[in-house]
Amino acid sequence: MALLDMSDALLDPMFLDIFQVLRRQETIDDTGRSVVTTKTYRPVYGTVTMSSPSDLDRAADYQMATRTLTVVLKFQLQTEVTGFQPDIVVWRGDNYLVRHVDYYPQFGAGFYQAECTSMDKTDVNPAKVRT
Repeated sequence: MALLDMSDALLDPMFLDIFQVLRRQETIDDTGRSVVTTKTYRPVYGTVTMSSPSDLDRAADYQMATRTLTVVLKFQLQTEVTGFQPDIVVWRGDNYLVRHVDYYPQFGAGFYQAECTSMDKTDVNPAKVRT
């Protein structure tokens, strides 16, 4: 296990991104239908990096670029658990579905690393995003 505590670096404002997290609680109503209630957490701070290239998938009737992010943060994101759908990270105007979360104490106490995949058909034009 790594002995270097990365807390200072990961929490440095030069590395931090600000985003919001949508936590979606799912219940079943009297008619047996799913009802999703969303709670928004903002601002959430973390280090966001690309974890895969934006590969373009083209077919005869559609085209889509798949983008995947890795987020290291102190906020505990969640994948699908009983009573909840996976969290959504909203970063730079795009929605990313949390697919995998690991507890990463080697970065410092309380850190989590999450892999998130874009769930939008098209992403926001980067030239129009204010950082």
